Amino acid sequence: MSPDLATEALNQTARIVLAMIAEGHATGYAIKAEIERSTRLYWGASVGGIYPELRRLAQAGLVTVRDDPRGGAVRHCYELTESGRAAVHRWLTDPDAPILELRDEALLQLRFAGVLAPDEQLDVVQRMSEVHSQRVAELDALLDADAFDDPFHRMTIEFARGWNQWAVDWCLATQRRLRRRLSRERSGAARGATSTADPQGSRSATGSARQQ
Repeated sequence: MSPDLATEALNQTARIVLAMIAEGHATGYAIKAEIERSTRLYWGASVGGIYPELRRLAQAGLVTVRDDPRGGAVRHCYELTESGRAAVHRWLTDPDAPILELRDEALLQLRFAGVLAPDEQLDVVQRMSEVHSQRVAELDALLDADAFDDPFHRMTIEFARGWNQWAVDWCLATQRRLRRRLSRERSGAARGATSTADPQGSRSATGSARQQ
């Protein structure tokens, strides 16, 4: 496979791996750790696919690999070739619209919550709120630690924090709306049940009113 062909066929995991190497994360372990620390929060790259991807990139001539014995263990260290650096630059400066992909099971459950009972619908929104609240706490911890490679790393965390906080606020407002709707439905059902339970009394009252 030629470097040019490999560059055109790069998947998102390959692009992330190349960009990680460009930042100085030179081993598979370091790349995995950095994905766990940063990009997994907004792009679900397959951590298990990192080592196969590194081998594919090396075969394509986008990275070089050398052994780095340290502490009795041999590690593979990777560096970008000229083709690899060109691939990273081409991706980061690509004028086409970036892929906007969202995989959110809580949102998927919300989409189909209409088949559930009202109390269960509230539970769906509550779980959704808890997921985003937990993510806000994780992001706040990262911001407090302030252990970022550069300002742009911090910016991505700030964006993610703001988006998740918006989701928490939206869930709270939605719970209030659903509770109001549920209260109206129960009140209407109660009035209907009362009318059904005493039809004779209603007719007697109507008759008395007409006589008067």
